[in-house]
This record gives sequence, C-alpha cells and structure tokens, in this order.
Amino acid sequence: MRRHTSAVIAAGLAAVLGILSVPHAASAQAPNLFQPDIPVRPYNPYPPLPGSVPPTVLPPDLQPEIYRVRREVQTIFGRYFAEWQALTPPVLSNTQGEGNPPVLQGTGYDAVRILGGLLNFDENMSPFRNEACAFCHMPYAAFSGPIPSVNLTMVAYPGSFRYRANKRTAQRFTYAPFFGVLQYNQVQGLFFGGEFWDGRATGFKLESPDAEQAQHPPVDTGEMGFPDTACIALRISQAVYRPLFELVWGVDFDINWPSNVEQICSTPGGNFPTATPITLSSVDRTKANNIYDHWGQSISFLEHTPDVSPFTSKYDAFLVGNYTLTADEMAGYNLFNGKGNCNSCHVDGRSTLLTPGQTDTGNTPGG
Repeated sequence: MRRHTSAVIAAGLAAVLGILSVPHAASAQAPNLFQPDIPVRPYNPYPPLPGSVPPTVLPPDLQPEIYRVRREVQTIFGRYFAEWQALTPPVLSNTQGEGNPPVLQGTGYDAVRILGGLLNFDENMSPFRNEACAFCHMPYAAFSGPIPSVNLTMVAYPGSFRYRANKRTAQRFTYAPFFGVLQYNQVQGLFFGGEFWDGRATGFKLESPDAEQAQHPPVDTGEMGFPDTACIALRISQAVYRPLFELVWGVDFDINWPSNVEQICSTPGGNFPTATPITLSSVDRTKANNIYDHWGQSISFLEHTPDVSPFTSKYDAFLVGNYTLTADEMAGYNLFNGKGNCNSCHVDGRSTLLTPGQTDTGNTPGG
C-alpha cells in the first residue's frame, strides 16, 4: 500500500540522519563567528581580523547558507525516498533465455535512478552526517556550488569538517557521465575522455570516468572526508534504503566490522597514519570495495538520467537544428571557436578559427 506523499517525504527526511537539527539561532549569530554544524569545536584558522575588509576569508553569511542548503538537500532526499516507496518493485528475472544474466525487469531503470538519487542526497555519507555529495552540486546551480557568497570569495566549498575546504570549485556534472575512458588519439594528437585536467579520473577501472570521479569526494579530506572507503559500505548497510541497494546490486553486506568502526567513520580523514584504518579481513575488504564501486556506478547512473543531464539547453537544440542563436549568442559562439580560442582546451568537436577569413571545416559533435 502506498503511503501519502507528504508522510513519505517526512519519513525520508527523518531517515537521513535521525533527523538533522538545524539551530534556528544560527542566522542570529554575530556575522564573523562561524559556528560549524559539527560535534566538535575545531581550531579556527580564519579568525576575524580587526579593521580588515572583509574581516575574514569566510563569508559572513556562510553558516546560515550552509543550513539553507542542507535543508534543501534533505527535501530532495525526501522526494527520492517518496519515489522509492511508491515504486512498483522491479523483478529480477531472465527472459532472454538460458545463459544470459538476470536483469531488473519492469521498473528497473527507475529503481537504479532512484538509488542514485538517494545516495547523492544522503548526508550520512560523511563523518559528521552533515554533508551529501549534492551539497556542492545542487540542481538549481547547474549541479555546482549553490552558495553565492562562497562562489564570490572562497570558491572552494567547505567540507564535512567545516574549516577544511576542497582544492577546487565544484565541477558541474551535467553531461559528465557521457565522457569516455581517457585515451590518446594518435591521428588528432589529442587526449579524449576522462575527467579533470590532471587526469585523476581516467575510468580505467570501472570503464567510466564519471563513476570513478564519484568515488573521490567521500574520502577527500577537504570534502566529505571519510578516513576509509569502507565507511561508505558501513553507512549504506545502516541506511533505510539498503534493501534497494541490495536489490539493484545483489551485494553482500555480511561484513565483520571491528568494534571501533563507528568511531573511525565519525572521524575525518587525515587523523590516521593509513588510508585503511578499518581493520578488515581480505574477504571483507573485497566486499567493502565492491560496494564502493557500486556506489560510484549508482551516482554515475543518476547523472546519466534526465534528472541531471536532460539535454534541453539552447545549445543542444541549436546543434540539432531546432533553435536559431540570437545575434549575441552567435557572437559568443564565434568568439568561443575563434578569437577567444576557448575550444583549444574546452574541445567541442569543432575546429578553431584563429585568423580572419578561415573556414571551419570541422564536424559538429557526433557528426
């Protein structure tokens, strides 16, 4: 029996972390006093500087803005939770004949999409249960950073441990799952595929740079900050949507966790002498690694769907002949491919016009 949507969303919010308590007094605090939403009071490396403008590198509205985004993340988590509760379960069956692996029939696509949404918007996937992947990738900000004051000052976003920030601005992951595995094209003399200019998400292991990229933030000390990839397996094993993860991936959560695993996974990375502080047998480590791989694949699948990559921009319509660029838009397009030389780095599949009178003979993407 399906539950009323509002009740389901409320249950989903409560399931995120037993529910987040956002202090109403946060916005009333002195603007220069940054009180992080974490259970410990860390050393503040950015104290107010008397007479300095701005008085600190931290935006004065940072704390209430963090709470705002967290409420939005929880709301969207609740929507995916409601979708899951209303979903007719897919059937794992083999209708293709003997010798073929079973597949999720019926609502399988939506089951995998919803699982990706739940994982992406779950704040439990961080030591202090206060930061989901989506905190830095919100839909209304083109799946990038949603706090204007941060975008204008810090640029990099605060992680689960609020006085740590990432090394870069949050990339937009729209269309990113369609990038191929990193390769060098000898004919064109160019690298194609992969994610990031430093080549750290090649896709060599999972055959998906996007899935590999999704595995980085959970254990990046400046982002979600887990000290061990196995913490993701632990938190998913405790999640209310664990049955959906098991249905989609058929994974084995029967892992013999050590008695101190909760303490370890509640401690930000960088506080241990090893990248694998959770003591696991080789068999259990393999199980945890398998779950972590499926974590990345689930996030990437979500990004493949119209929830994230709808291909509805003006430029998408222009490429298929369904939209005529305005004069200003065409001027920007020509600048991108011409004098600006932008597409020498942001390769769009076209040639680059460097001098007046040249003719672009390159093919459109996919042409």
